[in-house]
Amino acid sequence: MSMQYKKIAFLAPRPGLRDDAFRQYWREIHGPLVAGSPGYSAYRHRYVQNHVLMPGPIGEGFAFAGMAEFWLPGDNEDEFSSTSIYRDRIRPDEMKFIDMEGTISMSAQEQLLKLGCGSVKVVVFSARAVGVSAENFRARFASDFVEAALGQAEFADRLAGWRVDHVVEGSFRLPGARPVAALPIDSIQSYWFNSDEDMHAAFAHLKSAERLKPVSNSIFSAASWRSFKADERVFFDDGRALA
Repeated sequence: MSMQYKKIAFLAPRPGLRDDAFRQYWREIHGPLVAGSPGYSAYRHRYVQNHVLMPGPIGEGFAFAGMAEFWLPGDNEDEFSSTSIYRDRIRPDEMKFIDMEGTISMSAQEQLLKLGCGSVKVVVFSARAVGVSAENFRARFASDFVEAALGQAEFADRLAGWRVDHVVEGSFRLPGARPVAALPIDSIQSYWFNSDEDMHAAFAHLKSAERLKPVSNSIFSAASWRSFKADERVFFDDGRALA
């Protein structure tokens, strides 16, 4: 399967800023400012905001206020952070609404598992089990886990779209591409459904599927699961990201 290079950022609000004010500023001011930056398309193919609506159907809730996704032409984060686009335009605006020491980004490689989308999006985070290498985790996820999940008709028939972002080891950064300690996350999955009913039914079936449990337990850390239901907003798309 083809891979798309990405940057993913977990956003924390600036101290003292209410959640609703954070969401409004991110959506109405920062999003258009970033997408409208001259020369932005040389460094980004697509820019999407994911606002947290509520905890998701798996594991614990997400500890951040939102997740941003950026589709890149390659590993250019250090280069982008040194441009005037970021230094003079984007970074000063970031400082108005995000916690610059609590917002964390990482590099990832996106793999499309089922092409499509829907009105309901769920984002799920997980880490690999102890003793499983990053290479083995990716290989077994793409083969054993995906095959077992899509083999469950009650899940597959309700699923509108599915992709996974494999996190690149050693790529965790603070704003401005400053290195920071890694979070316990190896995969970020995005699922789309056509209704809340489909979402709840699909995940209920995954949790109970006997064929899936041995695979899941052998590659995922059981304590690592986190998820949230997202309000997805696309702010920039030049059509060059993987469909």
